[in-house]
This record gives sequence, C-alpha cells and structure tokens, in this order.
Amino acid sequence: MFRMIVIWIHVAAAMFWIGGMLFFAIVLVPSLRGLPIGQRRELMSQIGLRFRKTGWIALSILLVTGLLQLYRLGIPAFMGGWLWAKLAMVVLMVCLSILHDLVLGPRSIEISRANPAPHPLQRTVRWMARFNLVIGLFIVLASIYLART
Repeated sequence: MFRMIVIWIHVAAAMFWIGGMLFFAIVLVPSLRGLPIGQRRELMSQIGLRFRKTGWIALSILLVTGLLQLYRLGIPAFMGGWLWAKLAMVVLMVCLSILHDLVLGPRSIEISRANPAPHPLQRTVRWMARFNLVIGLFIVLASIYLART
C-alpha cells in the first residue's frame, strides 16, 4: 500500500509540474499577446513567481518520491539504459530550473522593468522554459517505458 501511495504522490506532483508548464506555453503566453508589453511582462512576472513557489514544492516532492522508488527498486539490469536516461534528464531539468528560476529569470525581470525594450536575455529565458518543458515530457515518456517493462 505504501508503494502505491508513493507512486500516486509522484504522479500527482508530475502532473502539477508538467501541467503548469503546459498551461504557461499553451494558454497563458498566447492569451497575453494582445496586452501592452508592460502589462504583459508584469502579469507574466507575477504569475511566474506564484507558480515558481508551488512548482518547486512539486519538484521537491518528485525528487523525494523518485528517490524512494529508486531505493525500493534498486537498479535492475533490464532498466539500466532507460533509467539512466531518465535520471540524466531529471538532473538536467533541475539544473535548468535553477538557472531559469533563480538566476536568469530574476535578472530578466530586472532588465524589463528598467528598460521596456526587448533584451536578448528575455528570449533566452523563454527558450529555456520551452526546453525544460520538452525535457519534462521526455521524462514522462521514459517513466512510462520503465513502468511497462
């Protein structure tokens, strides 16, 4: 029973994390395109900061429950390649999230508030978020493959 609860919590946290990133990419960003640039940036900043708090909680839950499952499973030989690929993508996603949320994102917000003209860092931050979403989706694919073997 404990195993199923851990898996359920892990999947719920993954849905929140990936679902939040999908919401940003598919719903929020396109919806804000008609607004004046200053208002759009302020809304994105406020919503992004709000999501960042809960997103990091979800990511922390994913890491803890993932480690619990890894401890329980050990590293079976038949899962080796996919498991290591998933773990490498998780490390990459966490590193990109730290860089996006704690380093470049805040710097981009400072720049946009000081000068409304587009800045190359803002484009970098946007592409970084998109790339992180793609990595997250590949982690889900690897997870499904691992669960089915």
